[in-house]
This record gives sequence, structure tokens and C-alpha cells, in this order.
Amino acid sequence: MKKLTNSLGLVALLALTLSNQVKADIIVDTGTPDQTGSAIMLSDAQWLAAEFTTTQAWQIDSLKGFINADTSNPDSATYTVALYDNAGNNRPDTSSELFAQQATFGTDGWNGLQGLNVALNAGTYWLAFEVRSGDTLQGLMPVFAPNPVQTAYQDTTANFGYIPITGSSAYNFGVQISAVPVPPSLLLFASGLLAMGGRRLVKRQSI
Repeated sequence: MKKLTNSLGLVALLALTLSNQVKADIIVDTGTPDQTGSAIMLSDAQWLAAEFTTTQAWQIDSLKGFINADTSNPDSATYTVALYDNAGNNRPDTSSELFAQQATFGTDGWNGLQGLNVALNAGTYWLAFEVRSGDTLQGLMPVFAPNPVQTAYQDTTANFGYIPITGSSAYNFGVQISAVPVPPSLLLFASGLLAMGGRRLVKRQSI
């Protein structure tokens, strides 16, 4: 019993140590828009989203968009960062919201959330920047990102949902996503050992 407890403790400590050593990678990076074209409005009248695909499971660490304030933007303006499943027709599935959290605008440039712990399996998703009820941002998302992705907009004055933006590459704004791979094989192995040990302990106690 004591040996089993000690072994499980060592495995848990090893798993925790390894997880703390894993560094976040930038898994989506459109690059900084060159801002030569007309920026797209991001406000209570229009929301914007960008599609991305992952081929493995990740623990999302940060979600950012390149956002500038317009002349009427209030100090400490707020907006919402959200993740959606893919609807399969080049638009977000707003009936399947995976994550949403309010963010505060800082200065012109990369804005968003960091220090997150959001799990995503392999698949196609949408990162959205929205000015929901209670948010105050009146912003702009500059265009001509060097590594464009599929984007969509939602006219909040009409009940059409998100609409794909097609045609000109000028509509490609900047997004960045960083994450750590989940789960590392050794952590998965450690979790299995912990589960087996727990079942064995319960069985012994029930005898």
C-alpha cells in the first residue's frame, strides 16, 4: 500500500514537472497587417471572425487580434473573444460556442487574452472578436495580413449570422493563437498509471 502510494506520488510529480516545462507555440500567425488598405470596423454593429485548423489537440494559451482604436473609442474599452466550431460552409457555428471571455483594449496593435487554459481537439474552428451587449469597443482591424486566412463578418443589425468574406485579400486581418500540445505522451502514460493505481486502491479497500 505504502509503495503504491509513493509510486503514484512520484508519477504525479513527474507529470506536473513535465507539464510546467512545456512552452507555448504560436500555432496560428497571419503576421502583422501592413495597414495600407481601409481597415474593417469592429464594433457593436459588426463582428469579425477568422478560421483556423489544427491537426492535433492543443491547450490554448492566448488568443489575439490586431486591433486599432477608432477616433470615438473610449478608454479601457471592452470586447469579447470567442471560439466557435466550424459550420462547414465557411462560417462559424454560433450554436456551438466553445469559449467566450471579455477582453480590454490596450493600445493599437495586438490585443486579446493570454494565460488561458482552453482545450481544443484536432479540427477546424473560428476565432471571433465581438462587441457584445455591455462591451464598449469601437475599433478597427487593419487589413493585408501577409499570411491570410478565411474570414467572416456578422452584421449585428441583421439576423443573418456570420457571412464569409470572399474576393479581395484586403479583408484579411491579423490573428495570433499560441498553445501547448495536449496531451504529451508521458503525461498520458502518467494519467493511466494514476487511474490504474486508484482502481487498485479502491478494490483493496472494498475487500
